[in-house]
Amino acid sequence: MKSITPTRWQSTLFIVALTLLLPLRAFAAEDEDDSPLHKEMEGMNKNLRQLGHQYKDPARKDSSLALVASMQKHAETARTMTPPKVAKLTGDAQTALLDTFHKDLDGLIKEFPVLKDAIANNNTDAAKAEIDKIRGLKEAGHHDLGVGKGGEHHGAPPSGQ
Repeated sequence: MKSITPTRWQSTLFIVALTLLLPLRAFAAEDEDDSPLHKEMEGMNKNLRQLGHQYKDPARKDSSLALVASMQKHAETARTMTPPKVAKLTGDAQTALLDTFHKDLDGLIKEFPVLKDAIANNNTDAAKAEIDKIRGLKEAGHHDLGVGKGGEHHGAPPSGQ
């Protein structure tokens, strides 16, 4: 019987350690991914992606307006929640991060009526500008709160928009 070489032994040890540690990382991430807030944010993001594909189509105006209304509802619901990351903090750090979260969502919520008007009036240039602005607010909010790596977790916006 051959003896195991040091390189092979290290590789085997690495694979065993990786096999044991990966489930722990997935379990830790599960808390935030399963939170009610995460579900609201995912719903808003899904609507935004779909809207990015259809806002130019006059035949889909009603659907586009419904997507904007749904995004606004998701944002307003999310505004009433506390992010899991914030809940883990205390004192001034918690207050500051919660204030940032509310400020970012308030800025986002103010854009929905503007987007709705642009779509309702068939102004695709203004609608595109608002969609881009909302995407930018999403990125900035994620940066401010240190989540989603600038939207990577929530998916990239559709290309060519």
